[in-house]
Amino acid sequence: MRLPAKYYMSLLLILALLLIISGCQTDNSPQLVSLKPTDYSHTNPLPAKSSNVLKVGISSVLSPRETIQYYRALEEYLQTKTGRPVQLVQRQTYQEMNDLVRDGEVDLALICSGAYVVGKNSNMELLAVPEVNGKPTYQSYIIVNANSKFFKFEDLKGQVFAFSDPISFSGSIAPTYMVSQLNAKPSEYFGRIIYTYSHDNSIKAVLDNVVSAAAVDSLVFQYTVAKDPTLANKLRIIARSAEVGSPPVVVNSNIDPHLKTVLLEALLHMEKDQLGKNALISLGVNRFVLPDSRAYEPIQTMLDIINK
Repeated sequence: MRLPAKYYMSLLLILALLLIISGCQTDNSPQLVSLKPTDYSHTNPLPAKSSNVLKVGISSVLSPRETIQYYRALEEYLQTKTGRPVQLVQRQTYQEMNDLVRDGEVDLALICSGAYVVGKNSNMELLAVPEVNGKPTYQSYIIVNANSKFFKFEDLKGQVFAFSDPISFSGSIAPTYMVSQLNAKPSEYFGRIIYTYSHDNSIKAVLDNVVSAAAVDSLVFQYTVAKDPTLANKLRIIARSAEVGSPPVVVNSNIDPHLKTVLLEALLHMEKDQLGKNALISLGVNRFVLPDSRAYEPIQTMLDIINK
């Protein structure tokens, strides 16, 4: 059957439009690449509004997908202990998570020590702190590729350096303080600085020689090497910060007192429950204990010196 001429005209018009669109999409300009990770988690991007949901904030110490897997067992444990469905709420930057705690958009959060010191005057209260290897403290490690020529922090002048998050103790505050002790600023001391927004990304950047060195969380470094012991021979620690309080669990200071008690009891008695034990193993933690705010004072001292 012969189609009317108007159908042919319509088909030609559609083909012409497709050619124009494809031509517009051709772009020879360079692509911008960022080490800031895409959030591949299956969590709801916004905290649930139901009062029956326990909203647990988790900072991306590891990259988003790794972080979610890391906390699944804790999610199951808290759901059992509180009798409420649990929603893991994840953000890519520590400041975003601080904002959620400040505004009461999460019921509790597991955050970085530096983020706690920055946010402690904004409705943020310590609830508990993890013990790893029998102690509730950790450090910043400055790491390099084992095949590199760098053996001390002073060797890194003029090199490419990886920070994690701007308010991370181990990934930003500690190395900035180290540079200040050399009477310099990071922007002057290093040839270039990049932000990876997770410690496992920083480790990978060193392994792949994307950067000359990186500042990483000692707990994450130990966890990563335990998972892959071959990394112990591929990476070298050339500097360590002072020991400070480990990344804490915090709540909004206006949290319901009963809920606060339930959450604290659940955290302090995890090793007495099989689900709790599973969560501790998944987190790489021995147990949770009551916090000592004095353990975070060295971070404030570093910030005071850096900000002079």
